[in-house]
Amino acid sequence: MSRAGTARTTRLVAIAAVVGVLGLAGHAAPAGALPSPADAVVVDTTTTTVVPTTTTVVPTTTTSSTTTSTTPPTTTTSTSTTTTTTPTTTTTAPGTTSTGTTPWGLIALVVVLVLLIALVVFVMVARNRKSALAAWRRRALPAMSDARLAREALLSPSAVSDDAELRGAVAVQVDRASTALERVGSTSPDPAAGGSATTAAGALRGLAFAIEADRLLRHGAAAPTGVQLAQADEARRDRDAELGGALSRLQAHVTPPAGKG
Repeated sequence: MSRAGTARTTRLVAIAAVVGVLGLAGHAAPAGALPSPADAVVVDTTTTTVVPTTTTVVPTTTTSSTTTSTTPPTTTTSTSTTTTTTPTTTTTAPGTTSTGTTPWGLIALVVVLVLLIALVVFVMVARNRKSALAAWRRRALPAMSDARLAREALLSPSAVSDDAELRGAVAVQVDRASTALERVGSTSPDPAAGGSATTAAGALRGLAFAIEADRLLRHGAAAPTGVQLAQADEARRDRDAELGGALSRLQAHVTPPAGKG
């Protein structure tokens, strides 16, 4: 028991003793009788003993308990949810039309337009090429005619004449025809036709050189040998054959067969 409880119990016992003594005294004395001196003394003693009773108030100590509230930490666990998507395979049976989001009609229209544009461009290019080739043929025809005339002049006696003016006129004719052929060859829209014109120009100059070399050999200070004359004559005939073949090929490009070009 605590100290405060002990004091309270002691006080209660003392009060109970006093009350008990007083009660016994009241029962023992007759009514109206005076108390004897001894009783007075006892009463006085008892009264003296009871009256100066000192009540000791024991201070109550109040202990305030500090309540500590501990809040446990809250742990939040986030569970990741994994979603697995299974690919769906759609099988279209034969004869079944599957409607998708692809604009096939628009794609087909674009393809048709592209083909039409390509066709128009092709037609225009072909027409322009045909027109350019026709214009080239008109220019090549006079050049080819001049080359044929120059060939004839080279094969004539004028090319080996003792007259320098005659030989000079033939040389000028050959140079003019060769230059015209080279110009036609460089401006041809068809590489094959242009090559034929350039080859003809070179063959014409080659024939002129071979004829002049033969003339110089025959009219030189020293008489030529038979071998030299045979070689010069062979070179002249070879250059003439080359020129004839080049002019024939050029003729095929200048005047193609009917229905071609």
